[in-house]
Amino acid sequence: MRPIITLFFFLTVHLLGAQSGFKVVGYLPTYRFGNLPQMQLQRCTHVNIAFANPDMQGNLTTEGISIAPAVNAARQQGAKVFISLAGGYLTPAWKTAWDTLLQPANRAAFIQKIVQYALTHQLDGVDVDLEWQYVNSLYSPFVLELKPALAAHNLQMTAALPGSHRYPQINNAALAAFDWINMMVYDLRGPWDPSNPGQHSPYNWAEQCIQYWKNQGVPAGKLTLGVPFYGYDFGVNPVKSFKFGDMVNLSTDYAFLDQVGERYYNGIPTIQAKTQLALEEVSGVMIWELGQDVLDANLEQYSLLKTIDDVIHPAVLVAEPAGAALNLFPNPATDWVQTPAAGQVLVFDQLGRLALSETGSGDVPLVLSLRDLPSGLYNVQCQLDGRWRSGRLLKL
Repeated sequence: MRPIITLFFFLTVHLLGAQSGFKVVGYLPTYRFGNLPQMQLQRCTHVNIAFANPDMQGNLTTEGISIAPAVNAARQQGAKVFISLAGGYLTPAWKTAWDTLLQPANRAAFIQKIVQYALTHQLDGVDVDLEWQYVNSLYSPFVLELKPALAAHNLQMTAALPGSHRYPQINNAALAAFDWINMMVYDLRGPWDPSNPGQHSPYNWAEQCIQYWKNQGVPAGKLTLGVPFYGYDFGVNPVKSFKFGDMVNLSTDYAFLDQVGERYYNGIPTIQAKTQLALEEVSGVMIWELGQDVLDANLEQYSLLKTIDDVIHPAVLVAEPAGAALNLFPNPATDWVQTPAAGQVLVFDQLGRLALSETGSGDVPLVLSLRDLPSGLYNVQCQLDGRWRSGRLLKL
């Protein structure tokens, strides 16, 4: 095999056309700022600082924590920075402020303070993350007025919305006003229902959520697929969340699983699969949240953020000259995959290591057994009619 690899292949970064403008949006809570030196923000296109809330005068605050270090770190690593407003939980004081400031008589002045906050901190946009009981009839008028005020300064506006639920208070005009929507495709199960353990962010639900929002009239170019860097432990009472990084610290083997005992989360293969799904179906991936990843530099290879980046920008062994695309069936696959015709077939993992090699003969399609391959994404090279063709295979 070494002569074939030496003669025909070289290592290169292969950028697919579908990846142009593909977003990686990472939420960064203020309580994670202490981990900034360990974070690989260069792997994000956008960093959403979470969260800012107003006082009764409309002044945005982040509980006394300066966002300047995070803004500087993200910008130095090439990411755009948004401020995320509200969040999934509001204190009584914040809720009172929101309810007051969104009233028609107060709205314009509040919006000007939001715009000024973004300009003062040299931000690129604002993410509206009012959720569930905090979404009321004032939501749509607010975002419809906020949009032009931000656009006047070339600032963007996004929203975080549930994976498969549209708040009835969001009208069509408000939905269309967002530059894109970050779908929160997680928390299908959790501490609120401890008697119903299971995966809180399964792959098939991601597929369903994408279709749900497309059916709401949101185009693929305005959707990002939310993925969790955390899980839930149903083996304790009360049910508690945990970080993916904690699982890797327990055992690096756990990085490739979605369940350990009664702990449910998304491991590397599922994050690979969801990123590939996002590449094919929407315009980006969104992460809650960056501080829950593997942050130890010695364990970087197990990072979920790196996993996402590797799927988007894979190191692929390609033919020189490159041949036509390779069609594989079925894809995704479980136990076997079929190539369109016989010939030399090489399967490489995402690190460029040869994982499988088979050679057929004649015109009979070659069927490869995948039983011994771990789940994940693979790059496949097949010699057909004297030329090498490239394809990507997702092993479930």
